[in-house]
Amino acid sequence: MTVTRRSVMWPVLIIAIGCVWLLHIAGAFPEAVGDLLLRSWPALFLLFGLDVLFGRRRLRVLGRSIEISLLALALLVIALGGVIWLAYANQADELRTDHVVSFEEFLSDEVQQVRVIVEVDRVGVSVDAGPGGERTLAAEFAGSRESDVSMDWSVEGDVGTLAIRETHPSAIPKLEDYGRGSLAITLSPDVIVQQLVVESAQGDAVVDLLPLRVQQIDVSVEAGDLQIALPERDTLQGKLATRDGAIELTVPEQMALIVGLQPGSGTPSYEYDRLRYDVLLDGELKRSNTEAFQISLDVWLKNGAPLTVIDQG
Repeated sequence: MTVTRRSVMWPVLIIAIGCVWLLHIAGAFPEAVGDLLLRSWPALFLLFGLDVLFGRRRLRVLGRSIEISLLALALLVIALGGVIWLAYANQADELRTDHVVSFEEFLSDEVQQVRVIVEVDRVGVSVDAGPGGERTLAAEFAGSRESDVSMDWSVEGDVGTLAIRETHPSAIPKLEDYGRGSLAITLSPDVIVQQLVVESAQGDAVVDLLPLRVQQIDVSVEAGDLQIALPERDTLQGKLATRDGAIELTVPEQMALIVGLQPGSGTPSYEYDRLRYDVLLDGELKRSNTEAFQISLDVWLKNGAPLTVIDQG
């Protein structure tokens, strides 16, 4: 190693910090960037200590002479990025309740059917039935202040539609506001659910349709488990998908179930009553000795992911 009289690390670092800070003041970065900068400034003490320790020494790497202080700066930036990633990962499962949005609608006699469309991000979704005799549709979201949630209600003919959508105004959420939310939907057993659509990036979906009259469901999560209690009357068709999770189906004893695989789906690891169901060579599961099915579902899972069928007597 050799010694040089001048180090370029601190001038370069000061210029870089000044440029980033000016861009932040000008609004070029999300607010979370400024928050991370404020949280990260103690790293300068580490860099100063390394600079004092190694001075202006240089290290020959691949035939080139490089200041050890610059290598320390590069390694510190990489380490800082790893710490930030770890902090967000640890915060990811924190249940947030800072922001609450509620919806409740009494369904008039003109509304005979409802459609519910849900598009959310890091949100666990639950769907169940309210008390019989009450024609009320309700929903409640609890989550981060970084989430904008709209609940839009419209009626066309005898069909009412509730559309719930979550958006994020900031591309990068502040660390203190990062986490997951919850959405609880309550449906009326006295009104036909024409369609129930749930799309979530991450989060489990727990759907209890047992006392409801549901015609079609489409529940899809990128990462999370699906627990679906199927209705005990009428017929139902639907699609269920989880890219990284399991599916559990609770089936009323009197209802005949058939489960097919969507294109591109892996073959599930089935758990079922072998006296009541058959699994065919193409991966299709169906109620034994049955030709007519009240419940027909197409599923998508990773190869080998659990798909459990529980009969409810």
